[in-house]
Amino acid sequence: MTATVQQVGELLQRDITDPLEVKQVSRWIEYADMLIRRRYPNLDALITDGSINSDAVDMVEAMAVARYALNPEGVTSRSTSIDDYQETQGLRNAQPGIVILDTEWALIAPKTTTAGTGAFTIVPAGRRDQW
Repeated sequence: MTATVQQVGELLQRDITDPLEVKQVSRWIEYADMLIRRRYPNLDALITDGSINSDAVDMVEAMAVARYALNPEGVTSRSTSIDDYQETQGLRNAQPGIVILDTEWALIAPKTTTAGTGAFTIVPAGRRDQW
């Protein structure tokens, strides 16, 4: 139920084999797992009863860690200039630290089985066939 260093390496399109890098990425995966467990303290139970897919949790953890590995300082733009030429790149979703995006939270939101219990739900009062 926790992403692996290999999954992060696949997203980065390279092997992570250096022992120090493996240790660092493993720690970042732990941090991503802590973020998810902060929102869903009963994560194990939600996975066991099928409300949350464990593969989706692994994917979200791996994506958050890979995004952080690509830009650990949270740089929002990069500029390159050579003589009279200048190029600037803006980086979307640049965040310092491991961040799980709203779209990723939506992927691991528990399935709700209680249909018709919202604030705007209309429930008939009584049966019409009594007349």
